[in-house]
Formats: sequence, C-alpha cells, structure tokens
Amino acid sequence: MLRSALGIDVGLTGVRAAVLSEDGRLLGSARRPVEPALAPGRAEGDPRAWLAAALDAGREALAGEPADAVGVAALGSAPILVDAALEPLTPALLFSLDTRAGDEAGRLGVTNDHALPKLLWWQEHHPELVERAAWALDATGFLVARLTGVPVMDAITHADYDVRGVLSPLPLPEPLDPLAVAGGLLEAAARGLGLAPGTPVAVGTYDSFADVAGVGVRRPGDACVILGSTLIIGRVVESPVAIDGLAVARYPGEGLLVGGWTASAGSSISWFEREFGAADVSELEPGAGGLVALPYLAGERTPVWDPHARGLLLGVTLSTTREEAYRAIVDSVALSALEHAKRLEDAGLGPDLWLAGGGGTRHEAWLHATCDALGAPLAVAAHAGEAIGPAVLALRAIGAEPKLDPVRRVEPDPRRHERFEQVYDVYRGLHPALAPAMRRLAALE
Repeated sequence: MLRSALGIDVGLTGVRAAVLSEDGRLLGSARRPVEPALAPGRAEGDPRAWLAAALDAGREALAGEPADAVGVAALGSAPILVDAALEPLTPALLFSLDTRAGDEAGRLGVTNDHALPKLLWWQEHHPELVERAAWALDATGFLVARLTGVPVMDAITHADYDVRGVLSPLPLPEPLDPLAVAGGLLEAAARGLGLAPGTPVAVGTYDSFADVAGVGVRRPGDACVILGSTLIIGRVVESPVAIDGLAVARYPGEGLLVGGWTASAGSSISWFEREFGAADVSELEPGAGGLVALPYLAGERTPVWDPHARGLLLGVTLSTTREEAYRAIVDSVALSALEHAKRLEDAGLGPDLWLAGGGGTRHEAWLHATCDALGAPLAVAAHAGEAIGPAVLALRAIGAEPKLDPVRRVEPDPRRHERFEQVYDVYRGLHPALAPAMRRLAALE
C-alpha cells in the first residue's frame, strides 16, 4: 500500500500544508496567513499563531484522511525561548530581518542570520526571560516539540547556534539528522490534525533545505534554483569547496550544498505588485527602457553579505513606464541568480540542468527570466509552491522514496540570455560602488 505524509511549511507570511503520496501525487493542500510583526530593526514571528495555523492548515489538507508521517519545515534562523512545558516565552526573532543583535553579531564575527547573537542579546536585555527558559529552540524545532513533546534541533539549524569558543547562554537540543524521527504525535496534536496518536514526526529543518529536497536534489552533481520569497541556488559537491561570496552547508542528502540564498526575491516582486500593480512584461526585453535594479529590499545574504544593502532602480527617465520598472525588478532577481551561477561556473561547477521549484515557477515572466539569465534549461518540479519539501522529508524518515519527476522543461532564449549578459555587466558593479552610500542611508532609518 502506498504511504503518504503531511508536510507543514511555515514561511514569512503564512503556513502551507500538503499531503503527498510516495508515488508523487498531491492528495490535498491548504494555506493560512500569519503575518510577522515588522518595524525598523525588528522582525518577530508569533510561535502560538504558527502552531494554530499549522494544525488548522494540516487538518484541512488531510480532510479526514490518514497519513503515515508528518514533516515540518520553517523559516530560520528564528530562535524562540521556551519553558519546561515547551510554552514560548518570547516571539521568534526572524533571521537577518531582526537586527537588534547586530552588535553581538559584530563581536562574534557572524552575520545577523546567525542565531547565537540573538540569544546573547536576550541574555543582556531580558535576563529574566533567560532565567525562566528551559530551552532555546528554532521555529522548526518548536513546532516539532509541540507536536511530539520532544525538544529537537536538526544539525543544519544547530550550526547557526554554534560559534567556536562561545557557549550558548541556554540549553540547546542535541543536533539530529533532519531525516530522523523526532517522536510520535501527542494526543492533543493528533486530535488537532485528525491523525492517529503516535504518528511519526520527522525532525525536519529550515524550509529552504526542505525545498531543495522537494525538487529531487539528492546527490553530488544535482543543482537547483528555488524561486520563493527568497532565492535558493546551488549545486551538490562531494567535499567542501571555497567560493567567494557563496556558502557550503549540509542538506538532506549526500555530499554538501554549495551556493546561496538571498534575503529577498519573490518578496521584492510582491512589493512592487503591492505598491504599483503587476503588469504583463513577457514581451519586454531584459533591460527594457535602459533600466537595471538591485533586489536588496531586505539587505542581502549571498553573495554580498551586506545587511545594509538596499534596493535600487537605475536609469529612470521621464519616459519610463510602470511595465519597464516592473520588468527591471523581475530581471534583478534573475540577475541575482546569474551572479550566483557565475561564481559556481568560475569554480568549474556550472550545471547543464537546473532543478527548479518554488511558487515563483508559476510566475511565467520570472520563470523565463531566470532560465534566460542562467542560459541553461530548468526542469520544473511537480506541485511547485506547495509544502512538498517537508512531506518529502517525512516520507524519507519512514523509509519511503517519493517519486519526484519534473512536470515541464523550460529552455533558455539565446538572444535574451545575451541581453542579460549585457545588463549583468552593469548590475555586478552597482553594489561595490554604492555600498558606502547604502550604509549611510541605512543609518538614517
């Protein structure tokens, strides 16, 4: 009998749930919005709201049908302090968007994405909460803990709490394989989802690495580009390799993933659509109207590692149209993918095919812009944009190997690729030239 799993994915603006069978069929899905609390320098998630939305969306996706396992993936790093009963004492502080621990990060020589500076910030500014806390958990581990009663942290996430020579001010769970089983569903959680108590729950990991697993990346040579609120792009290698601006990380598969993840990709496009409206830009060329943009609307991770980076629209004239500006924003995200890919190519790691996933694959202009910029085919995963990644982790945790065949292949347009190369010559010089001005402007916020 075919097995199935419920996947729950907690992102920046909501929770998605999906039920996947091991033959690759999507059996159900649901979504619930959960907005973060954002203010200058502050970005907080509500752990209780995440849990309620996860149970609600999971129950709707299941629609009363059974599942053999549950998988969870969530944004991160997003540390949360919990008491002995696993009740949250704090909101989750959301990765590089929350910069209150910037001084601590600077002293440790790490980025604002790192979780340990945030624990040290709590220790300095809210010692009473640290005194009451039994554990520091990340978003995924918190949700798994509330489903199973077992505080957990996967090994990928654990690395963001580790700085050599610096002790965590709070207990952390021992690092576990994301594909391990954390425990079985507690009775209350099982009732909330409509599943049997004791149903296995995988340890899980960050949503970005679950998405990588969800497109079928498993072994050295595989390469992927995930079009989501952030962009994930990388290739699997057998052993560590140092590439300027990129990162090397464990992932749920063989070897190591070398590449990067941006701070803002689909969220930059969504910002433009929200403020100025979407537009049909499929007929416009890359660089239409002589415009180029930088998509650094939330600072930037790879490859520039600059929390003070800011967005830019260059080349505006009195004749610039909304459509041309929108095209420039879409192009900027594709150019970010190209910048990562060129660094891989320079190291001899440029792939012939990219496995593609994420909700952005449903945005035809963005999908084709990415393909044209990279100059290589994209094999688009099935059910892209659904919470497939954590369901895949759950199935693998119980020994099932889900079928993950791509559903379409997108080929690059050579002429548009050449246009992207021309625009890229301008794009690549903008951040080095403007970084000091960006830093000064960031100080005025």
